[in-house]
Amino acid sequence: MDRIYFDNAASSFPKPKSVIDAMTEYLTTCGNPGRGAHQFALDAARTIFDARETVAEFLGISASERLIFTGGCTTSLNMVLKGLAEQGVFKEGDSILVSSREHNSVMRPIVQLQDSLGIMYFVAPVGDNFEADLKELVAKHSPKLVALTWASNVTGELLPVPTIAKWLKQEGIMLLVDGAQTAGKFDVHLEDSGISFYCASGHKGLLGPPGVGLLYLAPGVSLYPVIAGGTGSRSESLAIPSVYPDRLEAGTLPGPAIAGLAAGVEWVKQHGSREILNAELKLVEQFINWAGQVDYINLFGPTKTFDGDGSGARMPIVSLTMRGLSPSDLALVLDTEYGIAARPGLHCSALTHESLSTMQTGLLRLSFGLSNTQEEVERLCNALEEIASKIRVS
Repeated sequence: MDRIYFDNAASSFPKPKSVIDAMTEYLTTCGNPGRGAHQFALDAARTIFDARETVAEFLGISASERLIFTGGCTTSLNMVLKGLAEQGVFKEGDSILVSSREHNSVMRPIVQLQDSLGIMYFVAPVGDNFEADLKELVAKHSPKLVALTWASNVTGELLPVPTIAKWLKQEGIMLLVDGAQTAGKFDVHLEDSGISFYCASGHKGLLGPPGVGLLYLAPGVSLYPVIAGGTGSRSESLAIPSVYPDRLEAGTLPGPAIAGLAAGVEWVKQHGSREILNAELKLVEQFINWAGQVDYINLFGPTKTFDGDGSGARMPIVSLTMRGLSPSDLALVLDTEYGIAARPGLHCSALTHESLSTMQTGLLRLSFGLSNTQEEVERLCNALEEIASKIRVS
């Protein structure tokens, strides 16, 4: 059975050959960066430096030292929220604002801070009036921080982060952005964005391997390190280095993953972020058009795929339910009988499912990637039609 992968929102698959080659080269030529002056250590340090420059340039960051390599987007988000807490930014009664589409990697650390420090959080519902509702909450609660996902990992909805970032900066309020689903999907220039902290995964739209993430700190903001240890610099002092990236990169960096991430970014640059996203969204459009013709599929999220200028109006993610079969059972049938990989459940996003009233059953999520084809989407549609017909007969 030829298998089809529709779970790219969890991790992109397959990876470009150049990513695998870059990781192999690191593992066969490099030592530990910054831990010696021999050739193996120097080759590793040079690879990490070049990777940082490559990713920083891609994201519109001229001060590349403010781009931190982490263990993943979840790690990055925790470093921001808990680092700000350790810095004394939050005190009892302070508030953080979030959207109703936030991932648990944002919400769980916030709830930890609520329990330990007595802070509060308030949720702005995502919808047609989202920006106005957020402004109202800002005026009412004077938050110390706003934390927003750039795009929902359940519905594919894009939040208006660029415009929100600008007016929050005017108000002097920090903005933390979860870019896990949007990194690599369109061109950004973080240095001019007004975003205070930007976090992203390496293994999704940037096409790198798991085990590496990104954290960008805008000029003028700082973080207390929640992890301390060796950095290969200032070893004579027991104090944590004050300079970035060393201040936030304690311990041995995941060199093979970083090398693979840089190769993934180069692949995205070569093929074009907008071109990649548009190709993926054409598959979304194909599926949505089919689903609109049947009465047993219920879609969640925006139906609009492209804006008037031809740019993407969403991410290549579609979630659904099928009448007569739970999302978990549907995913099992698709996998075992049709070789189609999709993800059922709550997608680590309790707030989203609460707002969609799908906490009890969850949804089936389909997330399309550049390796997918129109023929594969047609196979998916035919499989769903066949499954539905069996339910009707039984």
